[in-house]
Amino acid sequence: ESCPQSASARAHCAPYPLPGIHSVGMSVSTLARGSAVTQRQASCSSSLRASPCPNASAAPGRFPGRKGINPEKTHRVRFHPPGRASHAHAVAVSWEDSREVEARLRLKPVPAGTGDTETGDGTAESSDQSQSNQSRNVSFVDFFRQASPYIANHRGAVHVVVVPGSVMVHEDRGILEGIVQDVQMLNSLGVRVVLVLGSNDQVNAMSKKRNVPIDVVDGYRVTSPESLEIAMEAAGRNNVLVQALLSRGINVAVTRKHGDRDTHAEFGNGMSSGMSNFGATGGASNGSVSPMYSGNDARLMRPGGGATATSGNFITAKRRGIVNGVDFAFTGDVVSVDVGSIYQRLAQGDVVLLSSLGFNAAGEVLNCQIYDVAVSIAIDIRADKLISYVATEEMPVDETGERAKYMPLSAAEKYVGGETGKTPEQWRGLDLSSPVFRTHNTASGMSPWRQLTNNNVQWRVSQAQQEVCAAVFVCKAGVRRAHLLDYTVPGALLLELYTLDGVGAMVSADRYEGTRTAQLPDWIHIKDILAPLAEEGVLVKKNDDDLKREVSLGNFSVTERDGKIIACAALRRYELRTRGKLGQRFTTSVETGDENLLTDSRTETVEIVAEIGAFAVKPGYRNEGRGDALLSYLEKTATESGITKLFLLTTRTADWFTQRGFLHAGSAEGNHLLPPGKEIVTGRNSQVYIRTLLE
Repeated sequence: ESCPQSASARAHCAPYPLPGIHSVGMSVSTLARGSAVTQRQASCSSSLRASPCPNASAAPGRFPGRKGINPEKTHRVRFHPPGRASHAHAVAVSWEDSREVEARLRLKPVPAGTGDTETGDGTAESSDQSQSNQSRNVSFVDFFRQASPYIANHRGAVHVVVVPGSVMVHEDRGILEGIVQDVQMLNSLGVRVVLVLGSNDQVNAMSKKRNVPIDVVDGYRVTSPESLEIAMEAAGRNNVLVQALLSRGINVAVTRKHGDRDTHAEFGNGMSSGMSNFGATGGASNGSVSPMYSGNDARLMRPGGGATATSGNFITAKRRGIVNGVDFAFTGDVVSVDVGSIYQRLAQGDVVLLSSLGFNAAGEVLNCQIYDVAVSIAIDIRADKLISYVATEEMPVDETGERAKYMPLSAAEKYVGGETGKTPEQWRGLDLSSPVFRTHNTASGMSPWRQLTNNNVQWRVSQAQQEVCAAVFVCKAGVRRAHLLDYTVPGALLLELYTLDGVGAMVSADRYEGTRTAQLPDWIHIKDILAPLAEEGVLVKKNDDDLKREVSLGNFSVTERDGKIIACAALRRYELRTRGKLGQRFTTSVETGDENLLTDSRTETVEIVAEIGAFAVKPGYRNEGRGDALLSYLEKTATESGITKLFLLTTRTADWFTQRGFLHAGSAEGNHLLPPGKEIVTGRNSQVYIRTLLE
């Protein structure tokens, strides 16, 4: 039995009908390996949903060319589409037949007659061609459905994207064009983008060509008047080039087929300005911008498509001066960011373009370090993500030499620390609890970035890769995620943001920090959390001996904060064995070793499934994402143990788990989807929810 939050916190959603799905008998095992439903419907939090069956026109209870499903071996499972938690249609589910479903879901009825069909224009189309087209259509639909939760999650978010100078001068012009096209795509999907364009490689090349000395000290260029002219020329060229690429319109054939937006009804009248919603409660995240604009929305869109780019004097800088005897001349340090002006441009749907150039009160142009600009912008506008493109050889790797897909903040700090494996001394004490990051505008009127610089807190770490340093530093300063992408990977930005695994390296505050396997002394604190819920009838009451036993077996995980246990959950493992060609089964409880033998047979397969139970968050810590973090920890633990099937029993928290990808599998009493060793409390009418994790 599971209770992550009080019943009052559960979400309620409007009906979302799935036409025709109830007319098809489907044998689906979401607790069996390879489930088509779960593998094709991954969301950003690994939430898995079912999709309408493509065979809705088939005869009830059958798939084309297949035997009907045995109703005696099925249960009813409630399938919920993304973002909806109730009122979905039901389809039949069983343990044994999931492998056939993968093929069945992708089949389409074949017209009677020969292998040839006739298209709408009367031309003959071979069955192979038809099947190929169908396969492409299915792939497209699958991808779109998988991406839809990410699209909703990122809409209104603010992302700072850094494009290094090496991309601007790369011999393959397609790399830059692809990146800008991806940025344009993000903009069209409601993401607010600040694009920071580097020019270091261009300045070096132009300086060599003009015989201008190149002098870089501690990562900062010594900018002479001649170097400044080159820097301004390079920045201007990059700005104009990217503006031109962002101006590319959509295919005219598309607008003619689907209609010009100007001919549609206008719904924008009376809407509040997107700027007024900046950082408002309920936004997507830190610096989220409302995707709705004031006035007539369609008329604010760029004619012919594309994205409007805006640049300006958003960066205030000061001369770096003389450091350790080196006069940096026109090299600048970022002092502040014009947050209000950037908010305004983002709220009206513009892509904000920035370069390494800043401006001081004397009216001078100063050449700043590109990551000084990116880091200061990300922190001060409270961006959701800092995304940096890097060369292939600069991508961080793990101990095995493979790409580091996910780097918890604690691990990333050690990565920056290099051989010492320690957090850099200059970052100690810098975290979200610091008063610097509690509010955007402090009593002193200084932004977080300015307070950092006034306190001489530096984001750069000597001898460490600057892109990783920037990623770790902004996460410590309040940015939720930082990503490093290989710019040679086509579509890396879209793949990173709109697929489950991504293609880059992500740094974030470790959502599992403070979560660990419970120790025996923790049992009394677990009891304190579970006892009130057991009294309310939300959870099944456990005696002290049973609870101690489960804790000692390592079944429980707890979340600890400031020395206090604030959340707990159990992950109970069962061995599921299948014997014989008819698939007779028996189970062994991993905890007790008790075996429930159903039949003997000549062949055997063994698989471990796990139950999530005693899932609870202490009052006062709910609605803060603690339950999600604990659930993710359990899923991570299960995946690392080779477990791909999870189930749970609940009476009061179905909505919460449904929204996180669990599927209703009927009542627990008499439910053969459960391992035979699982004990059921009769009379509670507990409901079974199941989920298959991605392998």
